[in-house]
Amino acid sequence: MTQEAAAEKGLLETLDRWSKVIPEMRRRGIRVLPGGDYGFLWNPNGANARDLQYFVELYGFTPAEALRAATMYGGQLMGMGDELGLVREGYLADLLLVDGDPLQDISLLRDHDRITHIMQGGRFHKRPRREEYERLFTSAGQASSV
Repeated sequence: MTQEAAAEKGLLETLDRWSKVIPEMRRRGIRVLPGGDYGFLWNPNGANARDLQYFVELYGFTPAEALRAATMYGGQLMGMGDELGLVREGYLADLLLVDGDPLQDISLLRDHDRITHIMQGGRFHKRPRREEYERLFTSAGQASSV
């Protein structure tokens, strides 16, 4: 959507209001979570990482706080905080491994080429090639035994 179209629909004013309201909610101790109605032309599926970047750039979250809001708070919101939302033994977790440190640059999560592994339900959905495993082990100073 262009800047002009967003202005015409009143979205710039909405963004300005949210940029004030969300930090105030956090200041008052209210847990704020990213997410919304995905699957529409203006908010396609797979845009979740964009929301995390907005939380950092527009609402003043640190990258760690944005990730916590999307994971731990999500599990709590669903009443499953003792089953979801953390990487911990016994918890259900889907994992994304990223080439880089999203705690330093949350925008890395938007770069599909930087996502090296995806594990869903204990099974790889995206797995690196054997050469990548060998490079990872070699760069870590470990013997390759993959």
